Amino acid sequence: MIRADWWEKSCIFLIIVLTMAGIIAHKLHPFVLIGELGLISLLSQFNDFFSSPSSAQVTQLASSNKQEPLGFRIYRQAELIRTRAALLANSAILLVGEEGCGKTVLGNAVVERLREEGFLVALVEPATNKQMYEQICEELNIPTETLEGKSLTIKKMQMAIADFFSQHTAFIAIDDAHRCELKFRLWLKELRTKNVPMLLLAASPPRSDIFIKMPRLELKPLPEYAVREIMQQAAIERGIELKPSDFAKLQQRVGGNPLLAIRAIEEEYLGVEMEGGDHQRYADATPIILFAGTVFVVIRFIGLGTNQFNVYLFASIAGSIFLGISRLMYHLPKENKRIG
Repeated sequence: MIRADWWEKSCIFLIIVLTMAGIIAHKLHPFVLIGELGLISLLSQFNDFFSSPSSAQVTQLASSNKQEPLGFRIYRQAELIRTRAALLANSAILLVGEEGCGKTVLGNAVVERLREEGFLVALVEPATNKQMYEQICEELNIPTETLEGKSLTIKKMQMAIADFFSQHTAFIAIDDAHRCELKFRLWLKELRTKNVPMLLLAASPPRSDIFIKMPRLELKPLPEYAVREIMQQAAIERGIELKPSDFAKLQQRVGGNPLLAIRAIEEEYLGVEMEGGDHQRYADATPIILFAGTVFVVIRFIGLGTNQFNVYLFASIAGSIFLGISRLMYHLPKENKRIG
């Protein structure tokens, strides 16, 4: 692998030498200096390309280390540790990400870890308001009936839950929180004012009520090696054999989404033909950008070598314009639908 700093220093040294030659050949023409500076900025974009391993290298490394089928594992260890620490600090955290990105898996792992440490955790899924209050009471061993055997009203259950949290260390975790009714979310907001630690998971939460007050942790797509392992495990469970080229083709459809990765294997198992994926990520345009930048560099040096100053000037200006456009595209949102 080429070191990023070595590559960058070599490019700068090469461009300085060519700049001096260009200045001498064209008698300090100002456009030459402008073109050289533009080229230095353009070639610096190759830094990230050479500083990290390619997709093929990551896939090859993962494949070489894989000796037998992998069991269930959590790929988001950093997020798990951060979420657990936030809850233990009596804070609240909102995990956001597109459907199928692994929010539920991560949330269940956090809940399981806390329960193993002896804490009470109410893990709740969206339902009617009354059913959700009953779920919380059941998880926290809070009675839902009076001594006479009558069911508690919603108001009394709210008071009982709030009183429980004021006397005990416990947590609330709600999956698909964006599907909860507004009244329930407003109650969570009131509960949060009493420093009740809670974990909410949502795909596209509105910027209002409880969601606007909670720190957000956005789940990024899984790395390619993790998606490949998930697909390999799913293929083994279904008893189908796929070539590395088949896995690579299927990976293009899932965009780092583990649920879509499993679905892609299921579709392959059933023989369903799919032309493209339905994840919400843009395709990587880095190869196109690098190719276009290389073309401008080649044209520029052709003009310099053949002493055609017009060609040289055109390539230098075009390269500078292309650099500006590429940087603008780099700062555009990476998704066609911003989460949250």
